[in-house]
Amino acid sequence: MSKQNEGFSSILGFIMVAIGLALGIGTLWRFPYVVGENGGAIFIFLYILIILIIGIPLMTCEVTIGYKTGNAAIDAYKNLKPGTKWYLAGYLHTLAALLIVGYTSVIYAWIMKYIAGAVAGDFVGLTSSGIQTYFNDFNANKKIVFLFFLINFILNDLVIILGVQKGIERVSKILIPILFVIMIIIIFFALRLPGAMEGLEFLFNPDISNFSMNSVITCLGQAFFALGLAMLGSMVFGSYIKEENENIFRHSTVICIALVIAGILSGLMILPIVFATGLEPGEGVALTFLTLPLAFNVVPFGRVLSVLFYFGFYIAAFTSSVGVLEAIVGQFMERFKIGRIKALIYASIIILIIAALSISSDSVFNFLDNFESNYVLVFGCLAIAIFSARAWGMKNVIEGANIKNSFIKTWMNISIKYISPIVIVVIFLSQFIKF
Repeated sequence: MSKQNEGFSSILGFIMVAIGLALGIGTLWRFPYVVGENGGAIFIFLYILIILIIGIPLMTCEVTIGYKTGNAAIDAYKNLKPGTKWYLAGYLHTLAALLIVGYTSVIYAWIMKYIAGAVAGDFVGLTSSGIQTYFNDFNANKKIVFLFFLINFILNDLVIILGVQKGIERVSKILIPILFVIMIIIIFFALRLPGAMEGLEFLFNPDISNFSMNSVITCLGQAFFALGLAMLGSMVFGSYIKEENENIFRHSTVICIALVIAGILSGLMILPIVFATGLEPGEGVALTFLTLPLAFNVVPFGRVLSVLFYFGFYIAAFTSSVGVLEAIVGQFMERFKIGRIKALIYASIIILIIAALSISSDSVFNFLDNFESNYVLVFGCLAIAIFSARAWGMKNVIEGANIKNSFIKTWMNISIKYISPIVIVVIFLSQFIKF
């Protein structure tokens, strides 16, 4: 089947898939910690503000480029600005997608191992050093890590083989609601724990002493890249929307609000448990794979909650990775004029090579993470902003997105023409400047 015949069955399908794409591992394992360490409620307020001012308009632009043309990134740029070099931005988005699925492979392996460990009761009775040893021993066995990644990747491939409606759309409609139900269940038990209020205070207490210019940069990065912008997905999924006269701004707003809610729910889910057990919240790997297993050992129903947590964590990771993989396959189908299976094979070969390199070497993982986050995505987002504002033109973007409200039109113009490019440049320069 050619990409031209692909499409979502309804706009709800697009929204659920896009939420799954954006709701990656960064929201669940990094957001709670960076909020507490950077001013609590002040950080959350700024995060929401950035999403509103910058995130929604940029997502609207990216989705609209695909929606208006019915094409994936490369041909979308070609159709909107024929005879120019703007199509090269489409290759940049494709590179971003291939890298993100490939080099984060080790994280999916960790999550799958911890699901198995939680079910088997591997963490029961372990001390802090025991959990550290458990994690280190698994991560050091590169063949087993790759095997767990391979299981995850095969599951991704199976969803992609089924196509858009029977595959990624159906899976997202099932898994995203399940994820939010799991989060609510864990929050219910977490908030009943003695000392849980300390976790809420860490998350929501406005602490100006912990807020600085570095906090602003951190918030910009968290909000900007949590949306999955410039990773090919939003543009390809926009091309899968077949209904005419859809208000893309409204749908982008729903997706962004869902992301904010998910971030806050992750904090409500994790931090009360951590503080109720007298542990210190860490960031990323430390919090999710070292601190929480210890916490689940001492809370009521801890073993059940640990299984729910790591399964929910996997849902967030899986819907994101399968979303990006679908975007890559859609791009390959269109660019090379090939069928879905052949496109998936090509994509899988490239991703498996990147994954093997990333898993085998921590230095490769760190290099790819830095290259992706600080260069590929930054310049990809800048390309979307400049293309929308200067090359294609905001008038065409607004018409293509079917925006009628005059206030929103003004909002889009100011954000994409002026605010977004400045913010993107600031994010890029922040890695070289110490504030």
